[in-house]
Amino acid sequence: MFFDRKNEFKPDKTRSGLLSHLHLTQKQRRSFLKWLLVTLFLVVVSVLQDVIFSRTDVLGGRLDLVSALLLLACVAQDPEVGSIFVLTGSAFYWCTGSSPGAYVIALLTVLGVFFGIVRHCYLHQGFGSTWLCAGGAMVLYEAALLGIGLFLDQTDLARAPEFLIRAGLSVAVMPLFYPVIKAICHNGGTTWNE
Repeated sequence: MFFDRKNEFKPDKTRSGLLSHLHLTQKQRRSFLKWLLVTLFLVVVSVLQDVIFSRTDVLGGRLDLVSALLLLACVAQDPEVGSIFVLTGSAFYWCTGSSPGAYVIALLTVLGVFFGIVRHCYLHQGFGSTWLCAGGAMVLYEAALLGIGLFLDQTDLARAPEFLIRAGLSVAVMPLFYPVIKAICHNGGTTWNE
């Protein structure tokens, strides 16, 4: 015959799977991986806080690991990226049921964004400036929790040292979180270099 079956036109094979349908660039894949890892780290820290550290008193106070991680991650990022993370992370924190109330969403978001802008605009990027700004945000967060508790008549002023101890312990834990956050966030690149 004139046409040989071996040389016939064969269509391209169709690829199956989610990644073949999602046309993501390398930058988008790295950013997706970064946020996936940060979210998994937040879930692990939330479970540690709820299972282990919710029953353990250290120096008369309890650790607030989730708030410390959210504020540190927000301040370590650029303000645009950090604000989205702290907003969604604080909403997740409230949905877990271990937060003091729904007002933590506004508190963490406003404090994280404010101190993130201060660090980004006026300080050099590094561990010291990030820790200073995140620590300041954490102290103000605990002071605001005390003020809201007093206003709602859920606590009394005699428990103020417990709030200060919690703030101090949470600030002291932040250097343990910083290398993990830095390594994860370095994976996705920075906003200005992309």
